[in-house]
Amino acid sequence: MSDLLRHAHAALFEYSPDGVLVLDSQHRIVEANSASQGLLGEGGDTLRGRPISELLPEWTPPEPLSPGEPPREGELVWHGSAGSTRQARVLRVRCLPLPEGQVLLLRDLTAHAEVEANLRRQKEYYESLVLNSPVAIVTINLRFNVVSWNPEAERLFGYTAREAIGRNILRLVASDGPIREDAEATAREALQRGRVHSLSRRLRKDGTPIDVELLALPVSVEGEQVGFIAIYHDITELQRLHQQEVAHLRALERERERADQLLLNILPGPVAERLKKGQRIIVENFPDVTVLFADLVDFTRFAAQHMPADVLQVLNMVFSVFDQLTDEFGVEKVKTIGDAYMVVGGLTLPRSDHADAVAGLALAMRTELLKLGEQLQIPLHLRIGIHSGPVIAGVIGDKKFAYDLWGDTVNTASRMESHGVVDGIHISETVHERLRGRYRFRDQGITHVKGKGPMRTWLLLGASEESSRPGDDVPAHAALRAGNTSRNSA
Repeated sequence: MSDLLRHAHAALFEYSPDGVLVLDSQHRIVEANSASQGLLGEGGDTLRGRPISELLPEWTPPEPLSPGEPPREGELVWHGSAGSTRQARVLRVRCLPLPEGQVLLLRDLTAHAEVEANLRRQKEYYESLVLNSPVAIVTINLRFNVVSWNPEAERLFGYTAREAIGRNILRLVASDGPIREDAEATAREALQRGRVHSLSRRLRKDGTPIDVELLALPVSVEGEQVGFIAIYHDITELQRLHQQEVAHLRALERERERADQLLLNILPGPVAERLKKGQRIIVENFPDVTVLFADLVDFTRFAAQHMPADVLQVLNMVFSVFDQLTDEFGVEKVKTIGDAYMVVGGLTLPRSDHADAVAGLALAMRTELLKLGEQLQIPLHLRIGIHSGPVIAGVIGDKKFAYDLWGDTVNTASRMESHGVVDGIHISETVHERLRGRYRFRDQGITHVKGKGPMRTWLLLGASEESSRPGDDVPAHAALRAGNTSRNSA
């Protein structure tokens, strides 16, 4: 052998990353390179001449090898020689035959073994997680064929793993029309975006629908996507509870709206809003409003001659007509008292022409009531009284709310009604002064009014010819009514 080759062999022996031990025929160490010394934790002088069984007690020398046979190898866990404190290591031992002995090649596989052990533990952890998961976990490939199917998926969808694996997930749990369309759209989104999170509906094996929360995550191997992990969470019961909650909230909203409407039926809108916001003491001075009292003439006699249900029906029809008219003329009903009806203009709906609005309302009430009497074939007649001036208004009661007006203006309007005539609209001189020039009147002269003394009063007959619109016969109060209707609708 040339010097070059001898030097090359010596260099390979000394600087090999694997440990190299040369054994004689009695399996005693003849030479050990630097890697084996570092691996075994002992120097060359200490190692030479020692039997290999002292260092690798778990390694069994193989049967004699002929030079032509391939090397034999095996793995063992090495804890160091007797008395050594070195930690356990995993070694791969390869045995090469020599004419007068053997060569052992030692490779340290400890790090590799730890990686494999970690991977094995991770695999076991993942498999345990999937097997015991409370949600359905399904692995699918890019063709959406099922690769794995955990027990919860079997419980959720009704298919065993044997029935599911290899089948297309869309045909398996989304065979119905709209559900299939949703599932196909989800699949396209998953392919485009790589992941999907959605609330969907799928089908069980028996055809019953289930609501699921779906999370699809991409699975990649060496940077290339190979499929998805689809996680299905059964939210059928949650959806049912949610729908119940929505229905309950809608019912509460309807009840709230009904309560608000009932409140508006007994209180003006702005006052009702203040009550809903918690304000309990509501009282205000209004320097100028117009109050109307209307009373059904001889209705007590009618009530005594008819069944209560018939009396209530007639009153309901009459007051419903009056309620509609108050909305049209932009004034407010304050209350009903038996067969009497009280209205105010210019209170919580401020307007400078409140006297005109109430006058127009009075004329319309009289006309509509006479029409209703003709339809029902019963005598229906009104006495109406109107007066303008200041009032105090407020809410009475803590449980049964009532909105009412007080003051001389209210008393005077009531006296105008009680001292009036059948089918007449009896007004004070104050109201007459505000309406003069736009309406026709009959002077009643001086009337002795209870509690007020002598007062000059008038009967409102209708709109004057001058106040009608040119080219037609529409009276002034009808034009005011139309204007208020368009304003309210706006």
